[in-house]
Parts: sequence; structure tokens; C-alpha cells
Amino acid sequence: MFPLKAFFSLLVLSSLFGQTSEGISRKAQVIRAHPDLVHESGIWWKVPKGRKMMTIYVEAKNTETVLFWLIPTGTQTWKDRELIGYDKDGSDGWSLTWYFGDRTFHDHIHVQAIGEDSVSSDMFNVSSD
Repeated sequence: MFPLKAFFSLLVLSSLFGQTSEGISRKAQVIRAHPDLVHESGIWWKVPKGRKMMTIYVEAKNTETVLFWLIPTGTQTWKDRELIGYDKDGSDGWSLTWYFGDRTFHDHIHVQAIGEDSVSSDMFNVSSD
């Protein structure tokens, strides 16, 4: 027969671990964000001359929606951001195919993963050839 004290010890431990893992797993988390471009160096990606569209991929956990922002480089430019798209269905992965035309770049691309009770973000830079 299993001792009652051991049973309660296991019950307490399992509830503690359950709450910890549940609390961690419910937070939105961006694991990686990257475009389908040539990686130049560090966090800079190169938009080749003549390119008119890009796809941005996001690996994220515990996410309901991903927002994609274009932000000019410089200081205090968050207020100048432009929402370039969003993805509300991660069943096939999180991504955005963005047609930008003849635009030239020296900007940040900021992604926000929005979960049930949290937001996580990542950013990379794009520059035109």
C-alpha cells in the first residue's frame, strides 16, 4: 500500500510543477524572426536591387496573432512605425508576404507575437542594395 504521506508529497510536487510549466507555457514568445533575404551581417538583411516583395517568417510559441511593423532607423522612431501586415492563423506557421514595390530600405522590421496575456517581440534591420 502506498503511504499517505508520500501520496500528498507527490500531489504537492506535481501541482507546483504544473503551475510553473503552465505559467511559462502561456506566455507569448518569439523564438526567431527573419526574412527571405540575403543575410549581410549581424542583424542586417539586404534587399537586392529590383526586388519588390519579401516574406517574413516568425517562429513563435503561445501566440494568437503576429503583427509586422516597419520602423525607420534613428532614435525615438516608434511613433513613425507603419503596420505592414498581420497573421492571425499560425496553423501553417507565422509569416507575411509583403509587396513593397520600388521602396528603398534602411529600416527596422519589428514583429510582435500577441498571446492570451502577453506580448513578445523581435526585430531585424533591412537595407537596400
